[in-house]
This record gives sequence, structure tokens and C-alpha cells, in this order.
Amino acid sequence: MSDGLSTPPTDDAVPGRLSGVVSRRRVLTWFGVGVAGVTGLGVLAAKLVRSPQQVLADTEAPPPGVLTAPVEYRVLRDTVVLRGRVGAGTSIEVTPVPASGPAVVTGVRVGAGDEVVLGAVLVEVSGRPLLALAGEVPAYRDLRPGMTGKDVAQLQQSLRSLGHDPGGTTGTFGPGTKRALKSFYSSLGYEVAVAGDERALIDADRQVTAAERAVQVAQEALDRLRANPPAVEPGQPDPVAEAERQLQYAREDLEAAKADRAEVERTTGPMLPLSEYVFLPLFPARVEQLTARVGAPVEPPLLTLSSGALVVRARLNPGQRELISVGMPVEILSELHNITAAGVVASVGELEQDETGLRAYPMLVTPVDAPLDERLAGADVRLTVQAAATEGEVLVVPISAVYADADGATAVLKLLDDGTQQRVVVVAGVSGDGYVAVTPVEQGALVAGDRVVVGAGRTS
Repeated sequence: MSDGLSTPPTDDAVPGRLSGVVSRRRVLTWFGVGVAGVTGLGVLAAKLVRSPQQVLADTEAPPPGVLTAPVEYRVLRDTVVLRGRVGAGTSIEVTPVPASGPAVVTGVRVGAGDEVVLGAVLVEVSGRPLLALAGEVPAYRDLRPGMTGKDVAQLQQSLRSLGHDPGGTTGTFGPGTKRALKSFYSSLGYEVAVAGDERALIDADRQVTAAERAVQVAQEALDRLRANPPAVEPGQPDPVAEAERQLQYAREDLEAAKADRAEVERTTGPMLPLSEYVFLPLFPARVEQLTARVGAPVEPPLLTLSSGALVVRARLNPGQRELISVGMPVEILSELHNITAAGVVASVGELEQDETGLRAYPMLVTPVDAPLDERLAGADVRLTVQAAATEGEVLVVPISAVYADADGATAVLKLLDDGTQQRVVVVAGVSGDGYVAVTPVEQGALVAGDRVVVGAGRTS
């Protein structure tokens, strides 16, 4: 029953109002979720996106540390490395120039790197051959009939070895040598050069013939007088005695004519001009360089020949000279052929300057134990010269670990187990391969296995 007063309805009592309230709650809930999501994305973005100042701060280097190396025992060697070229022991530059006429290359019979045998024709200059002969004494003069000397003996020995017997190898250029030389040239297809005046030889022959006839006439006159001796009046000369005297004169003239002819013959005939031969100490030899071209003028050096056992020639720069001395061991390495050989420094010459102005000391390296492999002829090789070495293992540290104190003492810094550094005074010795031998002044202050500071680094 109503008392006349109205009571406002509650939400539970009104269905329409309930639906509206529920909708508003859902909206508030989703709004709260959205705000939380945006807040989370903001936090994530703050972690992923950095300012330029933050990037710079993050890339700063870590605090500095130290670099160390171990102290160790080893045999220490000081080495010098340089390049060299393998060639024969004797190198000879040859530029043949005829005594007269133009010097033009008319033939090339060999090439660079070719082997040269005894008696070979190397090149032709103005139609004349350049011959390879054997001998220790170098070619220095024309070899003419009548000459004597060791070079003549070398010619005779070469001719005999080539099958042209000179009749002796005594060193006198006589008739046998002339015949052998002419035969040798003929076998090569060349006319032999001739020394002396052939006209003088003809005249000498005529003089001998005339003298022989005069002797014959004088002999016949004497024979007639002896067969029919004339009466001789007192005080008159004896015709027979006079005829005998004339015969003696004729015979003397004949001997003089023969002597003159012999002298002409001795110095006339086949000869070997200086421009047509070269003496090489050993065969086979090799052609190291060749500039000869057919039709081109002769320019020195026309060709360079090598003879003898293989050696290595190198050029030592002035800064290395004091480190090298004769007798030091050398390792010879051909990277191309993968060949290693042992050698020794045989000689170091005087300072030279090449055409480019580069100054260097010529150095010769010879093999030890065995000859160099023939495949190395002309090869560029690496030479490692052992300039110094310790007799056994010594205590060493890297060179970078040694420093000079303000008081002039030599020292290293040893790294202790707790990370601190201890100064150790040492005496430095032989250096090589980046290391130096050291002896601690205080015994036991530095031993193998310790670590010494070699520089500053960065810790991670």
C-alpha cells in the first residue's frame, strides 16, 4: 500500500540502467589496458633508442692495460736477408769489333740462357765468327804465326780437342798450328784470316830460287875448271880457286835468302784475330745476357757469358755492410723451385754505384758441401746471412721490453702475480730475430716463464 511517497528505483531494479553501467565499466577497463600498453612501449623505446651523447659514451675505449711477453731460453741469431742471382763463377762481357770496316751484327747463333760448348760460333760480326775456346788466360791480343805464350798453348789445346791436331801444344804458333787453324775454320764454313804480306812471301820465294840458280851456275863453272884446269902463269890468280870462292859466295847468298823466307813464312799465314774468339775457363758455359740483333750495330756489351761452378751474386746496401764478413754462413732459397742450399760469404767488394745512382757492396756467395742445382742457373734467390749467433740457449726477451732508465741503466718491467710491475735491471747482449739476450744484475730476478711488459694495450 502506498503512503503517497515515491522511492527512486535502484540500478538492480531497472534493466535499462544496468546495461549502460556495464558498458561504461568495459570502456574504463580497456582504457586502462591501453594506457599500460603505451607505457610499456615507451619504456622499451627508451631502452632501444639512444641519444648521440649516449652512443658516444658507450663507445669510449676501455681503461688501458699492458701487453706482456714471456721470458724464455733460446739460441739467438742475428740475420741479414737480401736477394741475389745465381750465375757461373766467371762472368765475361764480350764485344767483338773488327780491326777495320763497320761493326754490324750479321748473325746470332745463341740466345740468352743457352748452353755454350767448345768451338761454338756465338755471333757473326761483319760476316766474321766469334768462337768460344777454352782457357784460363783471357783473350787480349791477335794470335799470329810466330807468336809464343800461354794463350797460344790454349788455342792449340782447343784445336786438338776439336779434332784439328796442331802437332804440339808447346805455345809456339808454328806451321802445325796454322794448318790446324785453317782446318778448323774450314769445318765451320769460314775462310781463315791471314797475317803478314803474302806478296813479301812470294818475293822471298823468288829470292831463294834466284840464289839456288846462282849456286848451281857457280858449281857448274867450278866443275868445268876442275875437269880441264887451265894453265896458270906465275903471278896470276888461280881460276879454280876463284871459282870455288864464287861458289861459296853463292851458297852464302842462298842461305841468307832462305833465312829471309823462313822469317816471312813464320809471321805469315792463318791467324786468329782478337775480334773472333773468347777464352772461357770451363765448359759448358752459358749465355747470361744478349743484346745482339741482326742488322744492328755492335754496342757493348754485345753478350755476357758465364763459365764455371754456380755461385750467387748480390748487392749489399751500406747499412748492412758492418754486419757481414767473409766466412759467414748463408741459407740460399729459391722460392720458385723450392730448393734450399747452404752457402758461405766468399767475398764483399768495394762500394759501387750503378747507373741509377744506387750505392751497394757487391757480395759473392759460394755453395758448401755440394754444387748448386743446375736448375738454379739465372734464378733470383733469397739469401739469409747468419751475422751472429749465441753458442747455446740464452735468456731472451723481446727487444721492445728493454728500456733505458733515467740513470742510464738497462731494465725491463716484470709483471708480478698481483698485477703490479717490478723493475729489473739487466745487461743486454746479442740481439736478433726481434729478441735480445739479457742477464739480470740481481741473480734470479728474472727467469724463464716470467712475463715482461712490452707495451700498453686496452682491457676489454
